[in-house]
Amino acid sequence: MDATTHNGPLRGVDDIDWRALAPTRGEEIPALLRDIAAGDGTTTGPGESLSTLYDIVRFPGPGYPAAPAVAGFLIDIACAPSTPSPVRWRPLSLLLELLVPAAPALVPHRIDVAQWSDEVAWAAATDLDKVREQYAAWLREAPDEQQYRRMRHRFDAISRDNGPALLQAELAVHDTVRERVEDLLGLLDGESNRRGLEAPAEWASYVLAFVPEAAEGVRTRLEKALSPLTAPSAPALPGSSPSGPGVISAELFALGMLAPADDPSVTVTLTHAMGSGHLYNAFAAAVAMATVHGEKTPGEALERIAEGGRTRMGYHGLFGDSWPHCGRIEPEVLGFLALGRGGTTTTATRLELLPDVLAHSEGDSRAVVVGAALEMAFGPRAQHAGDGEESRDESADLSEEQLRVLWAIAEIPAAAWEDSELVDTLEAWDLPSGRADFLAFAGVEDDTEEPTEGEAEEPRPSPSGPAAPSGGGLLRRLFGGDSAR
Repeated sequence: MDATTHNGPLRGVDDIDWRALAPTRGEEIPALLRDIAAGDGTTTGPGESLSTLYDIVRFPGPGYPAAPAVAGFLIDIACAPSTPSPVRWRPLSLLLELLVPAAPALVPHRIDVAQWSDEVAWAAATDLDKVREQYAAWLREAPDEQQYRRMRHRFDAISRDNGPALLQAELAVHDTVRERVEDLLGLLDGESNRRGLEAPAEWASYVLAFVPEAAEGVRTRLEKALSPLTAPSAPALPGSSPSGPGVISAELFALGMLAPADDPSVTVTLTHAMGSGHLYNAFAAAVAMATVHGEKTPGEALERIAEGGRTRMGYHGLFGDSWPHCGRIEPEVLGFLALGRGGTTTTATRLELLPDVLAHSEGDSRAVVVGAALEMAFGPRAQHAGDGEESRDESADLSEEQLRVLWAIAEIPAAAWEDSELVDTLEAWDLPSGRADFLAFAGVEDDTEEPTEGEAEEPRPSPSGPAAPSGGGLLRRLFGGDSAR
């Protein structure tokens, strides 16, 4: 690669007015991209340059309008022949964070890109106060939790000084990736791209899964790989490819996110993978079958999902192998939300998942799960709005589904009940937001033991440091945190 960027993946990087796009530290972007392209001296972690660049262009910061241009260079770096395969995952990990700043807004149902584009155009051409009022109304009137999450994400953006620019930049990042789908599909091929715990093909699959326009390319590639299926000769490691044509589990996740329900070849492909004898692929294929077919999900797929949860890896490990850890959202949280596509057909599966999902989520992620679970058991939050305390009859009969949701929420650690997001979510359904009152309402005894004097004085270690966000995807690599990979 030419160090002056006249050739190679960073050609033209110095021709962009980065300071105009990212007023804070935008002038640092070219050098950071060069460091990322050079490998930043590491293949095992993101490196300081990736961390710094993320801080500059992360959503919804003032530098996010630079994200579309950065995304283009990240794709160039990942796809360049001069980039060693072991480091290609690094630009892709940041690309995923820029493309999917609010993953819960994108599941269970796929985004309508044309409608999104029209909405952004309207927001950019309309008086800002009117736009903010409209988003506030859409937020209050959201008919379901996904729409609520989507409108909250956009309301948060439009409430900022550069709100319209943030909305435009988010769509522009999507368009940038859409235009490069063929290049990213190329990363699914080749042994070097499919080998290792941070395989480029894995990260390319995560990115492609959130671009509906990539559906045909992903489907075609996996059909070739799985028909006929060559079973692995030995148990494969998480994230690795079985011998023969095979697939990695992240590709099955992408297929589940993208494929239409009326394509029989997709069902055949997923059926092959479910019967492959590969633990991770079989689980990923079963979940993909549920996200593709929704209310018509075959019973065998639901049985395989339940069986996976009873293995030593459990839901946490299996989702962690095939689903991405976007920002602060854990893989099993996204899986729990996505299974909502099946409606009542997947309710039993989601109820079984719920305790484990809540046990591995925290903060905003936990509140997202609680909201989705309450919607599943009690109906949309909008129908409870304004009912007030009087609507809650603690003596009323509750269904088994409702009780199971309440009991799972009751297991949330005592310290988490101070979290405003959890409090607001419970109050949206007119449920007690204080832990003691909630436990009484749910009919659960408080078995929390008071710490002894010695235990109370002993500080508990923090896995991420005092100011680090809960980690996953790029965040997990920047700040630490456990991984099932």
